[in-house]
Amino acid sequence: MNASVKIEGLSKSLGGHAVLHDVNLDMAPGEFVVLIGASGSGKTTLLRLVGGLERADAGRIEIDGNCVDAPAERRFVVPERRGLGMVFQEYALWPHLSCLENVTAAIPRGEKRREERARELLESVGVAHAAGKRPHQLSGGQQQRVGLARALAVRPRLLLLDEPLSSLDVDTRDQLRMEIRRVVREAGVAALFVSHDPADAWRLADRVAVLEGGRLVQFDTPEALYRAPATPGVARFTGAQGGFEGDLRGPGIVLAGVDVAAHHRQSGLNGHGALYVRPQGVRANGAADGLPAECLHAVFEAGRYRVYWRVPGVDQPLVSLEDAPPSAQARLRIEPEQAFIFAPALARRTTD
Repeated sequence: MNASVKIEGLSKSLGGHAVLHDVNLDMAPGEFVVLIGASGSGKTTLLRLVGGLERADAGRIEIDGNCVDAPAERRFVVPERRGLGMVFQEYALWPHLSCLENVTAAIPRGEKRREERARELLESVGVAHAAGKRPHQLSGGQQQRVGLARALAVRPRLLLLDEPLSSLDVDTRDQLRMEIRRVVREAGVAALFVSHDPADAWRLADRVAVLEGGRLVQFDTPEALYRAPATPGVARFTGAQGGFEGDLRGPGIVLAGVDVAAHHRQSGLNGHGALYVRPQGVRANGAADGLPAECLHAVFEAGRYRVYWRVPGVDQPLVSLEDAPPSAQARLRIEPEQAFIFAPALARRTTD
């Protein structure tokens, strides 16, 4: 059965420190949600609460319309009765069992043809050839594939994945992302995937949930996050640099005496703001009305030059992407579609 998750007013403290604050989140049946946030943002705690590995202090969690955690109602369902599959960062395979035995052990004992189904699951994730091997004989990527097969063996209503790719090399991560997406789609289950890597959100998510300081600050499609980030933290996640502080004027902000327009501006700002801009939105095109800048450093990167510029009155470098080596002095143009203005105090709170 496909899963649907409903979280209302979820709060949790650990060691006297508030980790989650009034989180509300709904997942549609079959939806793949990537939960992102910096270290300490509360994302793993949220996953553990959904999985029943922690108890909420306040709020309510429902899976498929069934309440599994509600402190006010003294309601708590243990993990094994929630219909979940879990994939962990460190694989968590039983070292004394073969890959086939690891998967078979997760299949309910009353189910017929357990070993045959375990082989089918290993085949579906591309490691059928390793059925007789033990975990230590496999690469990290192969072990994680076995972990995914084992998680699906219980026929879960919801799949929880706690940074399953973080310990793998770049090429293996790319391959396994596509495999996870395919296998989860074919299994027809919903998935909640915890990560700090933007690539996981862009390549896996139907929707992305962003946690900052234990609060859910944005929950939307990857495209919506990219086009209209709700906070400086989300803007940074989408590749923006900043914040460059200046006085507000018209639709934009004044830097080095030049008006810089931005298509997205936080509502309610008054007088002063902080600009965030993606490097692909900054170009040294020599326009007379551009920002005056001095080249500090340039590196060749993936077919283009990443250039660091000093702008008068701005206390940190502005980065652009150029097709050719830069000159020592330039005028920089900023594309309004790639620029975002937020309150300076908010910018300082969410800077990494």
